[in-house]
Amino acid sequence: MINPQRCLSGALLLGGLMWGAGHAVADEVSGTLDGEPKEWHVVTHSEGSTANFSELMPGMMNVTVQGHREPRFETQGTLSISFIVMNGNAGDASVSYFPESGMMPHYGTEQDVPIDIELLDVDGDTGRVKGRVATSLAYLASMSEDYDHSNTMDIDVSFDVTLVREEY
Repeated sequence: MINPQRCLSGALLLGGLMWGAGHAVADEVSGTLDGEPKEWHVVTHSEGSTANFSELMPGMMNVTVQGHREPRFETQGTLSISFIVMNGNAGDASVSYFPESGMMPHYGTEQDVPIDIELLDVDGDTGRVKGRVATSLAYLASMSEDYDHSNTMDIDVSFDVTLVREEY
């Protein structure tokens, strides 16, 4: 007897594998935060995605990969990685992690840090970026204070995400 659930699972898996042949199979952001394994979710919505790019001028674009601890919007637990691409070359990245429900306090990079981009492909309104960033994030209590380099979190994160064009 044919098991309908097993047939549906097989069809979904086959469809996902076929779709994944030319695209990122899933929006994956994962790695370690202070030595603990973590996984973040890219949130898509009717007007875009938290993994996006925007053209600043011809040959120059901003790329942001923002992951949430749950597959919904919330500030607490959010990881944000942003970098500029000029003439196809990625520059260094700004990385922030928000441990609380507000924008402050948070952990971040005081200056941009090296990022390893394995793949960056943008075509029209969509794209894909695959890479890794490993750095130390310093605590920032408020915009009127300096980064506290005695209070840090190490992060080592890989990502493979679908990008959506964001218009300003």
